[in-house]
Amino acid sequence: MVSTEDKILDATIELLDNEGLNGATTRKIASEAGVNEVTVFRKFKNKSRLLRAAKERGANQFLLELETMFDIDEDDDVEKYLMTVWKNASKKIDKRINLIRISMEEVRGIPIEDKVFPKISHLIKQHLTKYFQKLIEKGIVKDIDPEAAAMTIFSIVFHITIYGKIYEQYPEESMEKNMENSLKIFLHGVLKN
Repeated sequence: MVSTEDKILDATIELLDNEGLNGATTRKIASEAGVNEVTVFRKFKNKSRLLRAAKERGANQFLLELETMFDIDEDDDVEKYLMTVWKNASKKIDKRINLIRISMEEVRGIPIEDKVFPKISHLIKQHLTKYFQKLIEKGIVKDIDPEAAAMTIFSIVFHITIYGKIYEQYPEESMEKNMENSLKIFLHGVLKN
């Protein structure tokens, strides 16, 4: 049986994902959870505590979802592998864009270990670092700093996906082309041979 707190948190996450922070009113949350609005306040005291709890739960769910985005064949061509990672990340980010938007706004008063976005970026960089380390060991790429390579790819993905979706700086059809071009520059460099 699902507890009342779980129903309220699930409803909050659903509304945050679909309608954003402004759309997640306590009245809508209560209605979605099938409880009275007073029950929401009795369980969480205020909206700020409710949002904090929902954000934490949503972030943990998102981190588990992100783990699956690396369930692809590492023996694929490097460019194909990185494009697949980007496409998987883009799909997952689309689903949770409001959580990410809220997480990017949490700049003051929250210890770094409690912030959502650093947890997300750490997970992605950790997987990419391991991937580049394997490529180095196999002799597929030069002896580079795998962490720096991971950070570079993460930065490209972050800019194109997060910045593009939150600030709507790229039309959807040009995001993929931009990622392809960025990967080609990363993999082949800018200097003539």
